[in-house]
Amino acid sequence: MSVSNSILPGKDRYAIRRSPDTRGGWIGVDLVGQDGSQHARRLLPLLLFALIAALGISALRIDLIKIRYAMASVVEQEAALLEEQRNLIVRRRQLRDPISLAVQARARGFRPATQIIVLREPTNQSAEANRVMLERGGEELRSIAAGSPALPSRGPWQ
Repeated sequence: MSVSNSILPGKDRYAIRRSPDTRGGWIGVDLVGQDGSQHARRLLPLLLFALIAALGISALRIDLIKIRYAMASVVEQEAALLEEQRNLIVRRRQLRDPISLAVQARARGFRPATQIIVLREPTNQSAEANRVMLERGGEELRSIAAGSPALPSRGPWQ
């Protein structure tokens, strides 16, 4: 005759599961009969950690949403500035067009130039070279520092 392991002669078959020595997990453990505050004390730090983690994740998600809105507004602003830059480039090219400048000059009474004065480029020299040049007479440096010379009056149209 075969005897199963769960039923032993002279023992209640549920007695093994109810014994405090059993470590088989939550199945068969009587939580109602035990002190609830002991389990609550064990679970309280875990629950607090879970709550803090959930709040932290929520805060990160909110920051991420704010950053996405900020990026979208910056992208729109960039597009508007690029469009404005394109319009300004077109306007500058229109204003610098030699034909339209000639038409505007004639309309305002300007005459063609009778004399062209070519000025030399200012030199980028050291202070010692400038001092030596001033000692020699320094007309070149004085003219650069003073600006362009005054032009004599050539008529009432100036």
